[in-house]
Amino acid sequence: MKVVFIGDTSLNSRHFGCQLVCQTFREQFARLGLTEISSHTMELPTGRTWKEVVAPADCVIINGEGSLHHGRFLSVLDVAKYKPTALVNCVYQENPYDERIKSLIYVSARESLSAAALKEHGIACDVTPDVLFASQRLGAFVKPEPRHDLGRTDNAVKNRFSLGPIRFSWRPGFSPKVARPEDYLAKLCQYRRLCIGRFHAAIAASRLGIPFATWDSNTWKTRGLMKDMGVEHLHFDDYESAKEHVPVEFDPRIAKFAQEATRRIETMFDRAIQAVRAA
Repeated sequence: MKVVFIGDTSLNSRHFGCQLVCQTFREQFARLGLTEISSHTMELPTGRTWKEVVAPADCVIINGEGSLHHGRFLSVLDVAKYKPTALVNCVYQENPYDERIKSLIYVSARESLSAAALKEHGIACDVTPDVLFASQRLGAFVKPEPRHDLGRTDNAVKNRFSLGPIRFSWRPGFSPKVARPEDYLAKLCQYRRLCIGRFHAAIAASRLGIPFATWDSNTWKTRGLMKDMGVEHLHFDDYESAKEHVPVEFDPRIAKFAQEATRRIETMFDRAIQAVRAA
């Protein structure tokens, strides 16, 4: 079965999470015997139509990841008019109602807050942990011993400061944009505990067994993840609050969630392809 992969965030980003997530999609494609014939970001290639892009495929898989919020990128739903299309691994927040979403044959959100928003729009939706949990490369990473106590990641939301007409913006904490994903994982592992403002960093810490607390980002994705893991008490509105409450011990509920995630992710891909074949 030939598949067009849309939402390939690894094409234009050195973000460690984007690299590992899209590699994991391809691991799942291989497991299911799918042939990826092309991959694209959420943006329509210049000079082409979505109909032309997906024409050679039997189906389309959209990696929603952190893209579908506040009305962004909803035009990608056009592809469902032309080929059986599954939307998986998505955030879905504060979007206007869009009739095109009803054309999708399978939908899975990566946390329950997004699933609830989809259901408000009349969309039946599974809830499946982010695909990063199933990354073979993350699973194979050998965790080194930590050298420091508390580390801080950056956040998608920049700090901003104005001095008269001059405006400054910056992201305190270490960046997820690296040459190799392992470089970022090694950075996380330098610390016994982490204060995390990045969604995928929270997932990496969950797999690596590093105690952490989180704070809000540009969507509710991290809040939803922490709720689903049963540790919403470790998520906060701001960095300072999170920093004050970073635990010393790794919560066993996170370990259990991470342990079960791969099975759930494989089931999601199985269901998506079953829906394609039944279409």
